Amino acid sequence: MRFTQVKDVFQEVSKLHNQLANYYEQLSDTAEQERVKLLLNHIGSHSRHLEESLKAYEGDKDRHVMDTFVDCISCGDILITCKQMPVTPDMSVAGVTRLAMDVDRCLQRFYREVADKAESEKVRELFRNLIDQEESELRKLALDAMAVEEM
Repeated sequence: MRFTQVKDVFQEVSKLHNQLANYYEQLSDTAEQERVKLLLNHIGSHSRHLEESLKAYEGDKDRHVMDTFVDCISCGDILITCKQMPVTPDMSVAGVTRLAMDVDRCLQRFYREVADKAESEKVRELFRNLIDQEESELRKLALDAMAVEEM
């Protein structure tokens, strides 16, 4: 996916968040530790929230911005990397947290690449907002993981 429209990027990342949410929820059902179950449920909710946010962004933004083509020379590789981060039911709270944060950082790199290559200031601003949202979610995830760890 070298050149793609912003709306297609949103749809692809939204689909990724949906898949991650389903995956975390399934893992929660088989997790061995109660704390890990809680954290997986939380991370699943986190992914659902991001999926819904992307859909809201897409609905709120100017059609011209959403139809703009962006250069995504390695975007596909970044998304594949995000999808391949393994979480297993026997992981610790720290392990699950680390992997969930790695996925968020992976998405930040993805958004940063799109923003850096975007020709339109509106598109750059849109993806910078997504970077900020991911940073905020990372902070919340870290705090929530610490709270679960202290239980």
